[in-house]
Order: sequence, then C-alpha cells, then structure tokens
Amino acid sequence: MEIARLLHTFGGPALALLGSLPVLLRPRGAAPPLLDGPLMGNHDFPAVQPREKSYLPLPSHIVSGNPRQTATTIFKSPDERYAAGIWTCGVGAFRIDFEHDEFIHLIEGAVTTTDAAGVSRSYRAGEAFVSPRGWSGTWTVTEPVKKHFTWYKAEPSEA
Repeated sequence: MEIARLLHTFGGPALALLGSLPVLLRPRGAAPPLLDGPLMGNHDFPAVQPREKSYLPLPSHIVSGNPRQTATTIFKSPDERYAAGIWTCGVGAFRIDFEHDEFIHLIEGAVTTTDAAGVSRSYRAGEAFVSPRGWSGTWTVTEPVKKHFTWYKAEPSEA
C-alpha cells in the first residue's frame, strides 16, 4: 500500500520532469527543433485582398441595407476543420448562425452584434472577438467591414 501512495504522490511530478528533460538538456539559447511536414511554411495574408465574387446572405436573413459580402480563404487545413482568411461586408444588417468557433479581428469598419437574447456588443477596426459555435443573432454593419478570421469546426466536414 505504501508503494501505491508514493507512486500517487510523486508519480505525476516525476513524469512531468521526465517529459521536460529534452527542453532542460538542450544547450542554453539553442532554438527548439523545427517541425517538418506537408503543412509547414507560412501562409501570408496579402496586403491587398484578391478580387472575389460578392454575394448576399439568404434573402430571409437580410434585415436591412445591402450587406454584400466577399470571402477569401487564405488557408484551410487538409481535414477542412480549420481555416483562415479575409471577409468583407457592406452596410446593412443580417441574421447569422455560427456553425463553428470563429476568431474575428476587424481591420476596417464597425459592427454591432446582437445575440438571440437581445444583448448587443459593438466593435470597431482594431478590435477582436470570438463568436463561439452555436452563436445566433444579428450583425449590424454600420461602416463597411473588413476582417481577418480564423475558424475551427469541432467535427470534420462531410464530403
């Protein structure tokens, strides 16, 4: 019984120490090893967004104005569960239901989001926020918006 108690007490810290040995034994100031594989390499966001075909939300989702949009995907993972890109939208309001977790960084413009409970939040260029999967509500774009986005789907898409 004493051995079980000792393993329980000291096993976790000992395993953590063993796991950190490669970092501890690396010469001071040495860089960690580089990863190598098919996804390695940066995917730069262009200074000027490539021309994309614009589209509108479904007519049943448009609340007001002309929320004409474009989307440029800069990177998508092979399993299509993660993506990053640039999105634009004209002045107007539309309903949206987020099917994935999305990080949003506004580059230009202003938007007010209002959730299904009626809680509103306003964001301007330079600000960032996350819309979690399942968020449902209205986006009111008061100044034309351009955003960098990244999204993650909890489950792989079905082809």
